[in-house]
Amino acid sequence: MIHSKKSLDALAVIAHPEVRQFTFEGTTRSSKTVTAIEAFFWRAYWSAENLFAVASFDMDTLRDNILEANGFGILQRFRGYCSGLKKEKIGGYFFEIDCGTRGRKKVRLCPYGNKAKWKKVLGGTIGGFLIDEANLADRTFILECYARQTSCDHPFIIYTLNGDVPTASIYEEINPSRILGECPASTRAEMLKCAPMPGRYYMHFTMRDNPAMTDEKISAAYSIYPPGSFYYKTKILGERGVQGRATYIDYIDEAGLLKKLDVEKFHSFTVSMDVGATRARNSITLIGYSYDYRTAAVLDKETFAQCGYSEKTERLMQAIRRWKGLGAKNIECTVIDSAEQNYIADLRSTFAALGLPPVIGSYKATIKERIDLVCLLMSQGKLLFNDTEEGRAALSAFKEATWEEGKFGEVRKDENEPWNDILDSIEYGLTRHMKKLLTSAKEVLYGTDPRP
Repeated sequence: MIHSKKSLDALAVIAHPEVRQFTFEGTTRSSKTVTAIEAFFWRAYWSAENLFAVASFDMDTLRDNILEANGFGILQRFRGYCSGLKKEKIGGYFFEIDCGTRGRKKVRLCPYGNKAKWKKVLGGTIGGFLIDEANLADRTFILECYARQTSCDHPFIIYTLNGDVPTASIYEEINPSRILGECPASTRAEMLKCAPMPGRYYMHFTMRDNPAMTDEKISAAYSIYPPGSFYYKTKILGERGVQGRATYIDYIDEAGLLKKLDVEKFHSFTVSMDVGATRARNSITLIGYSYDYRTAAVLDKETFAQCGYSEKTERLMQAIRRWKGLGAKNIECTVIDSAEQNYIADLRSTFAALGLPPVIGSYKATIKERIDLVCLLMSQGKLLFNDTEEGRAALSAFKEATWEEGKFGEVRKDENEPWNDILDSIEYGLTRHMKKLLTSAKEVLYGTDPRP
């Protein structure tokens, strides 16, 4: 790894045992997470404690951001020291750090998006934490991490995050930190409202602090989100920002997203369904994907009033057969809201007997993850909508989406309006291939896409 001056400065500071908390905040692709991984490893290596934890939203993000990280993850970067993953009899996964004559340190993996899982992991005294995307973690989890360290002589917590809304709860811990080096004026103003607490430090990282980011790559990254939008400010500038009332409107270029689309031109498909309850409506969506997942498209949808399970099942089967007749031959699966486990179980046997696409539960992505995915795809023109009545209605649902009053950037309003059901249905389908879509989108963001 090639270090920048800022990353070396951060490593030098964190090496001091009296550093209780260190925050890496800033832009995407700024090398902050890679630096945080190295800092965590050496603090754990030299610590007198024996138990540590690395945390991210779920096991996928732990693997992608911390363990592997395109060759810069802790298991690959320090493979001469780290064991492979192991499984506790009661608890979760962990790996060990071989410290030579000083013994072995255990590092638990902590997926903080699942309360039942992190409660099993956070047992005993934990000398140090690396918490990735800390702004996504529940406040209770963060407070519990501090509680696990009360008996340690030199505990530490390392945070990484992009900018978020200034009211995000994680800033209650971050703002009382001593700022090292430069940071945006707006961030500095927020933090200076608090007196620094002993042992807490903060550094702001930008793409310029990553030796791998050339001027061309940085220029490409700056073109992804509309200037002035929330994601431009937080992910590209790395600043804290306030969301407007409308959730997606900054990212919708109707002329670029609404196209006349031929179903047969797409390589594969998902059918996804949001099952309505009480005032809600049922919504079924056909999504098509290009062979390389550079593009996803809302090709058609059907939304109808609440009805019994037998009727909605019949409507679902009719829609699938109709779409197959229009050219959607390779429908990989039928994705149903994962909360509907009984309905999913019933459908699986019925669909298998009739030779219809296999039924699966939706990936349990958070609303924020789903919003992040859609905004990135829209900004790059990778999420298209068929220029038909149903396609235009689907795009209109994204235009209507708003944040809950007083929780801008945190909670999307949901009062069982029809647009909620349409969005849920579309997002269930998209998150089926979330990783592939994000990988394709990030090839542009990171400047590694060789294709025109």
